[in-house]
Order: sequence, then C-alpha cells, then structure tokens
Amino acid sequence: MNPAITHRHVIVRLLNGPIYQEDLDLWGRLGAEWDKIRNHFFEIGMEVARDDSAGYAFVRQREEIEESEVESWDDGTEAPLPRVLRRTRLSYHQTIFMVLLREELMRFEQNQEEGDHLYRSAMDLRDTMTPYYPELHDEKKIHRQISALVTKFEEWGILKKVRDKEGGLYRVERIIKAKLPPEKLAEIRDQIKRRSPDLEEDMEDEDA
Repeated sequence: MNPAITHRHVIVRLLNGPIYQEDLDLWGRLGAEWDKIRNHFFEIGMEVARDDSAGYAFVRQREEIEESEVESWDDGTEAPLPRVLRRTRLSYHQTIFMVLLREELMRFEQNQEEGDHLYRSAMDLRDTMTPYYPELHDEKKIHRQISALVTKFEEWGILKKVRDKEGGLYRVERIIKAKLPPEKLAEIRDQIKRRSPDLEEDMEDEDA
C-alpha cells in the first residue's frame, strides 16, 4: 500500500464516486483506517456502504432529509443536517437500462457462469436497449442516445470500460446491487409492465 495515499485521499475519492477493490492503494487505506473514515462521514450525516465480498464501497445519506424538516426544526433541538449528496432522477430509458443490467447480473450470479464478473460489449448493450426506442426510426440517433446512456452509467460507476477495441467492452459493477436491491427491482418491474408515468426513479449521486 502506497504510504502517500492517506485516509483523506479515500474520503475525497468517496465523495466523487465508489472505490473498488482493484484500486489497491485506496482500498487498502480504506480497510486500514476504516474507523476514522467511517466516523468522518458519520459526523456529516452520511455512511460508507462497504461490501468486501463484492469489492466496492460508496457513500450515501444516513437517512432521508426533507427540506421542510430542515426549515421546521424546534428550538432546543439539533437541526437536521442538510443533504450532502444530490439525488439524480433517472429518466425512463435510464431506469430501463438500470433494470436490464441488474437482471443480467442476477442471472449471471444465479447461473454461476464462467468468470467473476459480467462483461457486455458495446454492441450487446446497444442491442439490449434498441427495442425500447420504438418511437425513433433513425438508427444513428438511437445509437447516439444509447451511447450517452452508457457514458452516464460509466460516470455513476455502474459500468466500467475495460477494452476499447471493437467498440468497447464493459464490466457491470456489482455496486448496482446496492443501487437497485431486489425489492426495488420487483417494484420497478411492475411499473415497466404498466408503463407507469411514475417510472422515473431517484438515485443518489455520489457527487457532493
């Protein structure tokens, strides 16, 4: 572990996105100074969600805080802390993409397919999403929109590009399991079947 990487580097990195086990120096420092890092986030109303078996860690709000609660706290009691992380409202297509990736990962793990990670090519991702753009008849426009989806999911740390050749190869990160747990997945599946106008979902963004 690089001694130049301190707990402060881990804190800053977590505020900008998840840390994965492959980030050896950051992951090692996270484990070595876990209490200090965890307590730092606790003091500002956040918690570090850490899964050693899946190899990821990210920060989230410790509890939901509504703006009205911040404004209406009583004298003599501690005011609720304001939200540090933004909440990102996923569009219809972003929600669909999230569900499809989560389901693919679930099948991958249930079937114990070869390898430790689920990989999908850019073409696989495009073919998966294309049927959800029936209103568009311009193939190039569909491809641009799906490419934008993939880029956004890279920014969120849900997809990681591991190869550039032949359009690219992406790894589906297991952090998606924490972002979309089974009970929430089932709820959204039902909404998709009904094509509910309430399909758009909130997701906590790691950017402060």
